[in-house]
Parts: sequence; C-alpha cells; structure tokens
Amino acid sequence: MRKFKYQLFNKYFLFFFLTISVSDSVFAQKTDTLSVSKSQTQQEKDSLFYTKIKTKFGKNKLLREIYGVVFRDIYNRDASNKEIKVIEENPFAEFEGRVIRKIYVKRLKVFGQSIYDTTRQAKGLDKFLNSLHADTREGIIRKSFLLFDVGDIIDANKLRDNERLLRQSSILHDARILVIPDDKFPNLVDLIVITQDIWSLIPDVGFDGFDKFSIGINQLNFRGLGHSWTNTFNYNGKQKQKLEYTSRYRIPYIGRTFVTGEAELKLQRDRSLYAVRLYRPFLTPEMKLAGGFEISHNRFNNQLALEENGYPRKLNDSTLFSFPLNYNYVDLWLAHSFKLGFIDKDHLQRARLVLSARVSNVTHTERPNIRPDTNQLYRNHRDYLVGIGFSNRRYKRDILIYGFGRTEDVPSGFLGAFVTGYENSELGKRYYSGIKIARGQELRHAGYIYGLLNAGGYSDKTSVVSFESNYFTELMPWGKSQVRHFINLKYAAGNNRYTGEFLDINNENGISNASSDGLRGVKKFTLGWQSVLFSRVNFLGFRIAPFAFADVGWVNFKNKSVFESPVYQGYGLGVRFRNENLTFNTFQVRFAFYPNIPNVDVLNFAFGDATTLRLKDFDISAPEIVPLR
Repeated sequence: MRKFKYQLFNKYFLFFFLTISVSDSVFAQKTDTLSVSKSQTQQEKDSLFYTKIKTKFGKNKLLREIYGVVFRDIYNRDASNKEIKVIEENPFAEFEGRVIRKIYVKRLKVFGQSIYDTTRQAKGLDKFLNSLHADTREGIIRKSFLLFDVGDIIDANKLRDNERLLRQSSILHDARILVIPDDKFPNLVDLIVITQDIWSLIPDVGFDGFDKFSIGINQLNFRGLGHSWTNTFNYNGKQKQKLEYTSRYRIPYIGRTFVTGEAELKLQRDRSLYAVRLYRPFLTPEMKLAGGFEISHNRFNNQLALEENGYPRKLNDSTLFSFPLNYNYVDLWLAHSFKLGFIDKDHLQRARLVLSARVSNVTHTERPNIRPDTNQLYRNHRDYLVGIGFSNRRYKRDILIYGFGRTEDVPSGFLGAFVTGYENSELGKRYYSGIKIARGQELRHAGYIYGLLNAGGYSDKTSVVSFESNYFTELMPWGKSQVRHFINLKYAAGNNRYTGEFLDINNENGISNASSDGLRGVKKFTLGWQSVLFSRVNFLGFRIAPFAFADVGWVNFKNKSVFESPVYQGYGLGVRFRNENLTFNTFQVRFAFYPNIPNVDVLNFAFGDATTLRLKDFDISAPEIVPLR
C-alpha cells in the first residue's frame, strides 16, 4: 500500500507542477469550447459570465495573473474570431478536385498555443517547460503521418481521414488540416498541417523501502521521432530474483508504409516475454492492403491461475497452483480490400469488401500433461483461417464523450464478416466457422447507439455467442455545465468449453472497479449506467468531471440459466481529472458500494488511474476466433 501511495505522489506531483506553472494559454485547448448547436443559448450565457469575470479581473495585474492560472476562456475561437458552435462533417468537400501546390507543417508547442489560435505565445515558465520537450520533427510528420503529397488532387474524404489519424496518434494532443485557396489560381490550393504534441515524458518511482522499490521512464516521443520507449526496473531484495526489467519500443509508422513496429521484453520473476510485432490495419477505407506478423516466446512459472484465454496470470484471491509453462507463438495474417464499383450511392461510397487469411501456431516446450479431457488448453495447435467481410464507415467530429475536450471522431457504419477454417492439433482436427456483425449510428436528437454480435463454434460443438450494445445521449445542459448519460449491455455464453475456460464480470467486463474470483462462469449478462457531468470548472489546468454509476450483473456456470445467479451490484460516485495536453492517464477519486461482491469490501474508496475509453470502429482486419469474454 505504501508503494502505491509513493507512485501516485510521484506521478501527480509532477502533474500538478506542470499544470500550476502555466498561464491560461497553456490550457486553452478546444475542450468544451466546441459544442452542438442545440446548446448555443447556454453557451452565450456562459460566455457572457466568463467575459464579466475577465473584465473585472483585468483591471488589476495581480487579478489578471490569478485569472490566468485558475480559469481559462471556455470558448475557443477560430481564425476569424468567431465562436465555434457547430462541428462540420467534412470541411474539405468544397475543395474536392483541386491540386495541392504546397504543404506547410506548423508544429505548435505543448504549452502556450492552441490549434484554434496559433498566435498565442508561451511566456515565462511556459517557455521553460516547452524547452524540455522535443517537438515531433517536421520530416517525421511529412514522411510518416500524411496520406497526401504535393501534386495530388484533393480528395475530401482522404483529408478528413488523415486529420482523424493525426488526432488518434498517441504523440499528438490535437491536429488540424487547413486548405488555403488562391483566387488567382482557383484550381490550386495550399495545405497547412497544424499539429500539437502532448507532454511525452513520464517518470514513475515507487518506494517501499531500500530493499523494495521501482524506477520507470515512459517516453512517448523519443527524440521527436514519434517513437515510444518505456523502461521499468523493479527491485525486491527479499526475492530470489531480486531485479525485474520490462521494456517496449514502438515505431508508430515506418516511413509512409503505415506499418507499426514493436519490440517487447519482460524479464520478471513469474514471467518472461520476448516479442516482435509488425502490423498495418486498414486505417482508411482507401487502403487496399493490411497485415500483421508476430513472433514471441513466453515463459510462466510459480503461482499461477488460468485466464479466460487459457494462459495463466497471477491472481491474489484464487486457488493457485505451481507449474512451469513455456510456449512459442507465431502469427501471420494478410488482407485485401476491394471497392465495390457497382455501388454508387453517396452514403456507400466508402464501402469495402475485404478478403483475408491467417495462420497461427502455438508450440509448447514445457507444460503439464494433456489428455482429451484434461489440460486441453495447453495443446500444441496450428490454426488456418480465411475471412470475407463488408465494411462501411463514416466519421463525424464531436467532443465530451470519452475525452475531456479533445476532438473525438464518432464512427457510423456497418460491419459484417464471416470466418471459417480449421485447427490442427495433437488432440485432432476440428473445423471452425464464425460471424461478426456490428452497427453504429447517430440517432436524430437522441444520441448514439452501437451494437456488436459475435458467434462462433467448432465441429466438436465448442461454441460461444456474445452481444454488446453501447448507448450515450447527446450533451444536455445542466446549469452552466453539460451532462451525458451512458448505458452499456453485455451478454456472453460458452458451450462445451475446455476445462479451465471461463468468463467474468470483473471491472470493465461488468461491475466497475470490482475484481473477484466469485464473478466467474460460462454465461453472463451485465447492465451498466453512468452519468458524467462535464463541468465548466478548470482549476489549475485540470478538467473536472463528476460522475455516478450503477452496475448489475449475473454470471453462472453451464446447465443453469444465467439469471439463476445472484444479482451482483455496484453503485458509486466519483470525480475524474484530466489534462489532455499530458500523457498521464485520467485519474479519479471514487466511492463505491458493493452490497454482495465476494471478497470485496462493501464500502470502497479508491484514488488512482482511470482507463480512457475509445469509440469502437468498423474496421475489418485479421480473421479471428470469437473469444470467450
């Protein structure tokens, strides 16, 4: 517990130092400044409120400084100094067909400037903090992050997709592409690519005595190359293996191939991992080729328990047993997309047919004895899969969904895929087939809904069916703030699964922030509600969002209805804090009530990191076997 406190203190002390030291220009990003037209009346009131405060504070130098540190203007403005109230769907459509004459890249500093006001300048400590950060090199942005070049003809959808890809990058806080026409040459345009990095250096120190401590460095933009490199050392003098080391090096895009490369190393007491990965998904509908390759060696030992995918992990409150497990894993997949020429409707112009193939191999070098009815999870096996799928997706920009102000790209579309193949293992050959169907769309004045159905099975009657649906409302005024509600539903059931296979309703799988071995089975149903208040409060650079949640779930083993299990419940309140300019995870203070979760305190208080969720897309990539989860 003491180590946990030291780690939090170290991380968030740095967080407060960075945020408290800068002026309002540091944090004047396009947070809740972008808004839907439905809230314009409330926006005008809020804008007037802030204007009055700023006018009063502006009469005194000291008060101006206080305003600059504690508050920031809640509305960003574009180059023409007009409030941004409506997020357009595709601002590049009017330039379709024109030729790109020049491309300019403008890199903004982490602190002091804004995508929507690049004239702002860093001052004082802002400059000092910026000097500690290596900006992403212009050549890297040009060669590895842009889908277009000088002389290309403007494709509105490609520009829109490229802007989205820039924003999705882990090294950028935000990005925007501007098209500058020339009245003298109406068929020519210049492009300005504006990017703003995030603070990328994260130290992490945990101290629980001189015989037990950890030191870690996470650099998400190593030397401005866009590469990420994490290194962590753990020392425990009471263990036989005193030192542990983990490292991961990741190149987001190798040249303009849009291939991501990654190498990972773990040298831990209970696990060793050596892995190399290369992959290229369909980042845009225009990409024709995608693929991936991975080779890894894994070792587990000491006290281990089974996870839902059949491989072990350490659990604190489960029945543990010891055995060594070593295996090698190789995976290769390729996919090709085809534009459907016979479809010419505007809303289907981004539709693609995708053909894919995959082969993977698992070979154990050390394991327990296996038989047809025991330890089947540790079989040596090779899988051959082929898939065919249809994908159609579009995006619309919005804010204040899972982020605290960064631009979020909301996907709408459809995905349908069929996978078939077979597994060749020492237990015999069995054939597989599965389907995946997903649909997401914006509801007129009612929010957004997403649904996903997965079903798959083998010829030996081993199967799984799962369904999930996510819904969130539009932003709704709540006093001078805005609120959004989220509803999530999940169902999954496995049939004739191997010994040791199970699913659970822990944490993100059902009951928020609850983890117990008692929440396991082969059938589950969960329903969750969460309400998030995106407040106008911005204190010392922190975006503050109070929230409330309620989760209920059922989980049961085979031969019983899922609803025959107890109704496991979790309820709570909390506050999340986030600064989008920094790479720190969102963190939260949370009070929860768990009336009947096994081995979990009824009343629970927690302070720590919170996972930042992302909207699910409709990308088709590698053919896969439906997992039990």
